[in-house]
Amino acid sequence: MDPQGKIVIITGASGGIGAAAARAFAAAGASVALAARSGTELERLAAELPEHPLVVPTDVGNVSAAHALVERVIAERGQVDILINNAGVGLAGPIATLGSADLEHVLTVNLLGPLHTIQAVVAHMRQRGRGQIINVSSVVGRQALPYLGGYAASKAALDRLTEALRMELRGTGIAVTLVRPGTVQTEFRQRRLGHGQEERRIAPRGVPPQVVAQALLRAARREPRTIYVTLQDRILVLLSTLLPGVAEAVLSRSFRWKDAPL
Repeated sequence: MDPQGKIVIITGASGGIGAAAARAFAAAGASVALAARSGTELERLAAELPEHPLVVPTDVGNVSAAHALVERVIAERGQVDILINNAGVGLAGPIATLGSADLEHVLTVNLLGPLHTIQAVVAHMRQRGRGQIINVSSVVGRQALPYLGGYAASKAALDRLTEALRMELRGTGIAVTLVRPGTVQTEFRQRRLGHGQEERRIAPRGVPPQVVAQALLRAARREPRTIYVTLQDRILVLLSTLLPGVAEAVLSRSFRWKDAPL
């Protein structure tokens, strides 16, 4: 789908990948609707973009707020062509000591958030006979990393939700795409729950959020089933599929936790 002239909702747009995606889609001629919990950050971003976008402060983990987001965009822009579910929160920590409250919050944002916005928009897209839903997952949804099990679980659940949705919407004119970034150079890691203890023996090579934004543009234009951001991300998934024992051995030696025995 050519983004030119299309109405695009981007959740988690206040920073990182979401903000980069808003800039990229606006530059491609799309009319963007920005959603995140921080209205101040959204307004700051909106001031940078051409044709001041629609700003809708939203907690997508709240089902009523997610539906209100979609309803407002339809009321003010007439339609929704593309929904990008990007809002997310990170979580780090050993499984043995993972806090259930933290995990519940991560699942609410990372899994129920996309579910809420999908349920809010799908009837509208069905009626129009076209549209696209892009869910931003992670390579850890396919291959978990040590001390990121809770976050990986939320993304694995999002992956399965996306796959089922794609089959359910087959033949409706609605494309469903899964985007799997690896490590990205944003404030996401610093803001995640449970951070501060993890140490990496091998420093991750992250990509700028603009690289992920360009992958999202490709996803919109080509409507693939799944898209990886880098070749390294794809290789990790391939290795974990073909040689799972080797992948686990390498990854287990690449990460450690300060409080864990060596």
